[in-house]
Amino acid sequence: MRKFPTVMIALALSGTAIQAFAQEAPVPDKVRTSVLKRHPQATDMQGELETHFGQQLLEVSFKDAEGQVLHELFRSNGALFTGELVLENPQQVPPMVTEAVKANFPDSRIEKAELVVNPNGVGEEYELLIDSANGKWRIAVNDKGAVTSKERR
Repeated sequence: MRKFPTVMIALALSGTAIQAFAQEAPVPDKVRTSVLKRHPQATDMQGELETHFGQQLLEVSFKDAEGQVLHELFRSNGALFTGELVLENPQQVPPMVTEAVKANFPDSRIEKAELVVNPNGVGEEYELLIDSANGKWRIAVNDKGAVTSKERR
């Protein structure tokens, strides 16, 4: 369990490490236990480090009893932060999010969109997977249309 906070601190201090390690991260026992309390039949847990609302978080993806893939975000201490809601139609994002994508990545297409609601106050972020002329990117855009994080995939 000690590896998770250490990795999170190291990533917070090094922007290049965030890009290098954003693909996968271990799911600590404390987080695994937390997921299983809410979803006793959860399987296929996978972790990925992400930034939302200026915080380094661990996204845990897993399948529930019906086989649906769910996503939950955890703080570095293992506490649940919030969940992510996958939008069935990536074009459901608000216009200011679409405008931010087009301004930063002309001639791009949103392949996947997830909604993250801030549990600590007002605000939403959209995590987007986009395909652009200069490659595939994962970006976060807040509800005011500002890109808050981006990484090449």
